[in-house]
Amino acid sequence: MNITRSSKRLGAVVSLTAAVLFGACAQNPSESDVPEPRSTVSPPGGAPPALTGSSPGQPPVVSELVPLRPDHPQTYTVAPGDTLWSIAGRFLQNPWQWREIWRQNPQIRNPNRIYPGNVLRFSYDASGQPQLEVAESGDVPLIKLSPQIRVEELSQPIPPVPRDAVESFLTRGLILSDAHWQGAPYIVADDDQQVIYADRDRVYARGAIFDQPRYQVFHPGEPLREPGSGRYLGTVGIYLGQAVLEKDADPATLILANTVAPVRVGDRLFPLENEAELYSFEPHPAPPDTYGFILAKLDTEVGQITQYSSVIINLGAQEGLEPGHVLAISGKERTVADPVSGGNVRLPGERSGLVMVYKVHDLVSYALVMQAERPIRLQDPVMTP
Repeated sequence: MNITRSSKRLGAVVSLTAAVLFGACAQNPSESDVPEPRSTVSPPGGAPPALTGSSPGQPPVVSELVPLRPDHPQTYTVAPGDTLWSIAGRFLQNPWQWREIWRQNPQIRNPNRIYPGNVLRFSYDASGQPQLEVAESGDVPLIKLSPQIRVEELSQPIPPVPRDAVESFLTRGLILSDAHWQGAPYIVADDDQQVIYADRDRVYARGAIFDQPRYQVFHPGEPLREPGSGRYLGTVGIYLGQAVLEKDADPATLILANTVAPVRVGDRLFPLENEAELYSFEPHPAPPDTYGFILAKLDTEVGQITQYSSVIINLGAQEGLEPGHVLAISGKERTVADPVSGGNVRLPGERSGLVMVYKVHDLVSYALVMQAERPIRLQDPVMTP
C-alpha cells in the first residue's frame, strides 16, 4: 500500500535470545489478568536454584523471569491439535512469554520446532531461572513403511496458532489503497452476457499484461477509517475465487475456478502468489506504548467477536508491528453518574482479552483473538500487554 503518514516508530522490541516458532491459541483463559507475585516455590529434585533476596532466618526466594502457573506440570507430551500458545498456557500465566523459558535443544535437528510426541520437561537452570526443553532425544516421530525401506515424517510441527482460524486470511488477505485498486486489472465482461459469473465461466479482463497462469479475484470492500480522526487506512479486498489464464490479449481470456462468491464486472485480478512460510513467527509483546483500536472483523457471517476471531487493527508496519506481536484488548472507558456525591465519574476500561498479530500491512494488521475474557467490540482499544 502506498499510503503514507507521519508516525513515530515505537520503541524497539526487546532483544531476545531464544527463537522458537510460536503462535496463539489459549484454551484455558481462566487465569487472573493481574500477574501474581513472584513464586517462592522451589524446583522439584535436582540442584537447588540460585536464591535471591534472602537473609539469615528467612526463607529463600527463587528468582524467576516470568510468572508461572501454580499448577504447571513437570512434563508434558505434545499431542496432535496442540498449538504453541496452548502449550505455553499450561506453564505460564502469560503465554506470550514462552521464549523466555524455552531452552533450545541441540540434540534435535531443528531446535525451534516441536512435534506431536515430543516430551517437554520443566526445570530450573543453575541461576534459578525456569526453563523448558524437549526431554526426548529424538527429532520428529518417524514411521517405517514396508515392504520398501522408507522413512517418512509422521507429523507436522506444532503450529503457533490454529491453522484453520487464519489460513484463509493469510493466503487471501488483501488491503490496498484506492490508487492500487484503481490500477489493478479488472473484468470487463463474460462470453454470455450474464450479470454474475461463477466456476467455469469464461471472462475477459483488461488493465495489465497477463503473464501468470493463475490469478485471484477480489472485490473492493468498505474503506477502513481510523476512529476519531477518520483517517483513511485502506480498503479491504473481498476474496471471490480464482481465474486461470486461457489467452493473453487485449482483452485477455480467463476461466473462473474455485469461486466462493459471485464475480461481477469490475472485480479486480491479482497474481496468485506462492505461499510463503505462514507460521514462522512467535509471540512477543508489542513495543512499549503501542496503542490502537479494532477497526473491523474479517468473518462477517459471525456477529460476535470471540476467541479465534480475526480482526483488523489500525496499527501496521509503520508503527513497528510484526507477526507475533501480542496486544491486550481493553473495554472502552465510560462515564457514570455518582449517586451519592453527585456529578460524574469516569470508569476505566477493563482488559477483555488478547490478540496476536499474524499479517502486517503498512497501516493496519490482521490479528487473531487469543483470549476473550469479556465481550469484545469494534473500536475497543488494543495496547501493549
